[in-house]
Parts: sequence; structure tokens; C-alpha cells
Amino acid sequence: MFYLAWRNITRRLGASALTAFIAFVAVFMVTASLLVVSSLENGMRLSRDRLGADVMVLPAGASGNTSEVLFCAEPVNVYLPSSAVEAASGVAGVAQVTPQFFTQTVDESCCSVVGITRIVGVDPVTDFVLAPWVVGSDGEAGGEAAALAAGLGDDGILLGAAAPAIEGGQASILGAVFHAAGTLEPTGTSVDETIFMDIDAARAIAADSPYLTRLWEDADPFDSVSCLMVKVAEGADAGVVAQELMTAVPGSVAVRTSDMVASVASQLAVIEVIALVFLVMLVLLAVMALAGRFAALASSRMGELGLLRTLGVSRARVGGSFALEIGLVTLGAAALAVAAACVLAGGVVEVLHTSFNLPGAMVPATTYVVASAAGLLFAAALSAVALAQPLVRMVRHDPQEILARGDLS
Repeated sequence: MFYLAWRNITRRLGASALTAFIAFVAVFMVTASLLVVSSLENGMRLSRDRLGADVMVLPAGASGNTSEVLFCAEPVNVYLPSSAVEAASGVAGVAQVTPQFFTQTVDESCCSVVGITRIVGVDPVTDFVLAPWVVGSDGEAGGEAAALAAGLGDDGILLGAAAPAIEGGQASILGAVFHAAGTLEPTGTSVDETIFMDIDAARAIAADSPYLTRLWEDADPFDSVSCLMVKVAEGADAGVVAQELMTAVPGSVAVRTSDMVASVASQLAVIEVIALVFLVMLVLLAVMALAGRFAALASSRMGELGLLRTLGVSRARVGGSFALEIGLVTLGAAALAVAAACVLAGGVVEVLHTSFNLPGAMVPATTYVVASAAGLLFAAALSAVALAQPLVRMVRHDPQEILARGDLS
């Protein structure tokens, strides 16, 4: 039966290729959609669960880039005076404040760490945002904050999840040598594409950078901060605190991180609805297209069917041979489609991540396995549904009638 099915495939390569193409497109779209949506939803969950800060305080000139600051590695070279830290700490309802200092984008010409696009300085003594993300952390800042402070020092760096392992534990950044003090877990935000170091070390790099010289004509990098991450006291209204922060820190804008996450979540919901509608339409079109293909194949085999039945081959074997032929073509195409989806899904997530400021977390291996299995099961179900009517029609015909009619249906 396998030999007969294989011979039918190779004798009709054009028809087999068309069937395989239809199955490939349908399975690829289903599998890739599962992987992309899973990555975006995982990134959103991570951002919501362990973001740390309740309010971000940025210079007014960076107010249009808050989502880029949070979810993409976009440097914002607009600064507030360092006195803003003390001013924000004195606002009622503020529990913790920690400053950050953004330097510039980096590439392989000035940084030996591939996959990193931004340098950010943090205050390891007051930081409560990064500590829960340090690999090995249980998600609570607590003792991790002390470990963060001890580990960074003057020349230590924390690497985002997008950075590869550093050989020898040292990296060159804009001519200075730093040692890797630790790595961070995947967050689905700009943290993954960022090098973190002591805030004064980042200021020193910015002060010496030829790309930022004009910025320091009217400002002192050692008396500047880019962003304040604020944790609101329990029971306090984050919206009210944000308004008070803008009053306390002139020239700033305070944005609740929950509002940004909610805004991005609404974008993600729209994308998911569009993807769902598109997939439903695709599945219906694929079923109709494959049903038409299988019906045409069945019609072209009527003479062959009559001959086999006359020679004593059972209906089950004849139908099984036809089903096996279809299965080999569609499942072979499905396997290729699943492999292609697993390879290309990461690129799609990256495009959405950078183009629409959507968080995108790395997809775990288990998700790839589940999505691949779902793609193959979808291919099997699609083939079964499309094959049912042509197969029933084929095996029900009387062999003598088929021979008398030749290849006609």
C-alpha cells in the first residue's frame, strides 16, 4: 500500500506539490501565530507581574517615549537634575525612589557584547527594579538589593537576557573594561537589551563619549538623572502620587506603569483578535481548497479504483492507499511548515517588539514543542475533514460501474 501511495505521489508531482503548498501555508500560519502570541502574552505577563516601579518620572522632553523606554531599548538623552531624587522622595505616598541614567546606543564598534543596544546606570544602593530579575533571585528585592550593590562596584555590569555569555568574564565598553557581575532573567522589556552598571560609571562613560559632547555644554552628567523609578506606598493612589511628583519635580512628566502596560495590552488584544479572524478565514479557505483538491484527485483515480477492485483489492485497502498518499503529502508539508514557523517566529516577534513597542519574551522550549504538536495535529485534522467526502465517494462506487465509465466520476 505504501509503494502504491508513493508511486501516485511521484507520478503526479505537480498535483502533489499544489496540495503540499496549501497545507504548508495553513499549518505555517497556525503554528507561527501560536508562537508569536505566546511570546507577546508572556512578555506582557512578565512586565505586569515583576515590573517593580509603579510610576516612572521622566524629563518632559521624553514624555512621548515612555513606552519605548519601558518596552524597547531606546535611549532618551534628556535629563533631570539629580536633586529630583530628593524632591521625589519627599512626596507623600512615595515608598521608594531609585534613579537611572541613560547613556547612548551601543554597537559592536564600541561594545564587545553582542545583542545589547543600550547602557543604563543604576544606583545599586537604592535599586528595587533590577534585583528581582537577577538570575537566581526568588523575585523579591530584599537581600538581592544588597547583593546587587556588592556585585556591581565601580567596574561591574549586569547583562540583559539578550546578551550572550562573555568569554573570560570581561567586556570592553567605549574603551573601558568591565567585569560581568551577573545576568538578568528574560523580562520581555528593554531590560533584555541593556547593560546595567553603577550610575557613576555610566555618567563617566557619557561624559567621555564624543557622541554626547554637545549635551554637556549646558549640563553636568554627574549631576543628572534620566529617569526616576518610584514605588508607591501601600494604600496610596498611584494617580495622585504621579500628579504630586510632577509638581515636586519641575520639568518632568510622571506616568503610571500600569497605564502603559494596559495601553500595550489593548494593542495586543487587537492584534490577537485580528490574528484570530484571519486564522478562522484561513482554516475555512484551506478546508475548501483541500477538499476541492482531494475531490479532483479522487475523480482522477476512479479508473484505477475500478481496476484494483476488480483484481480483488478490498475497499479498505484502496481507500487506505488514497488516504496514505494524502497523509504523506500533507504531513510532510506540515513538518516543513512547523520547522519554518519555529525559525521565523522570533523575527516576527522582534518586528512587533520594535515597531509597535510591544513586550516580547523569549519563548521557552516547551512552547515550541506544544506549538509544533498543535501544528501537526491541525494538519491531521485538516486532512481528515477535507478527505472525508472524497474518500467516502470513492469507496462506495461499484467497480464495474467505474470501469464502464472509465475516468469519469
